[in-house]
Amino acid sequence: MTRRLGAEDFQSKKKARKQAKIDSKRAQNIRIERETIILACEGTKSEPIYFGAIFSDLKKNHKIATGSLMIAKHCHTNPKGVLQDLLNHSGYQDFDHRWIVIDRDEERTNGGGHQLDDFNGAISRAKSKNIKVAYSNPCFEIWYLLHFEYRNTAMHRDELVAKLKNDYGYLKNQLFQQGSVEDAIKNADKLLGIYDPIDPANDNPSTTVHNLISVLDTFKDKKGKPES
Repeated sequence: MTRRLGAEDFQSKKKARKQAKIDSKRAQNIRIERETIILACEGTKSEPIYFGAIFSDLKKNHKIATGSLMIAKHCHTNPKGVLQDLLNHSGYQDFDHRWIVIDRDEERTNGGGHQLDDFNGAISRAKSKNIKVAYSNPCFEIWYLLHFEYRNTAMHRDELVAKLKNDYGYLKNQLFQQGSVEDAIKNADKLLGIYDPIDPANDNPSTTVHNLISVLDTFKDKKGKPES
């Protein structure tokens, strides 16, 4: 009786070892398949720092792999140039999501800003290339302000930056992650709703940065699946 139980125990352990090998091999064939995204930003510091922090958080929490989220090399500060920066990135077509982040930033009498054709041309060409646009009017800082309050009256970029600095401690070209992202998304969506039809070049204030943020939020819930 003892010998028969020993044999059964041996066979049971042998079967368990065999199954463990199968499971191990199967696990090796599992990869985390996540979507990829590439951005090109108009700003040299503010936007790359902001989105870079989001990317770092996703990497830290193993939601994206190295290379799955990319900021294209910055060579231009005008909307059409930003789009070209993205198009110049080798293999940009292979990314699941392709975005440019640009400002309306009207031309200023003392210099700076963009021509209307530059802004509208970038949006039009991006659409033809199946590239999404996260625009801000007058500038990216409107996205920050919407974290704290809803604003539907026109602002000059200098007025906007000054308000953020004086009321909320904003320092340009430094990471700024204060306020409520959830409120910002709601406020940005509400703001777009007052324009009919939507005209990015003239809708001051407005932004579609929240659409890009919503895409990035989906990366937090990605799960692995077997290799095909």
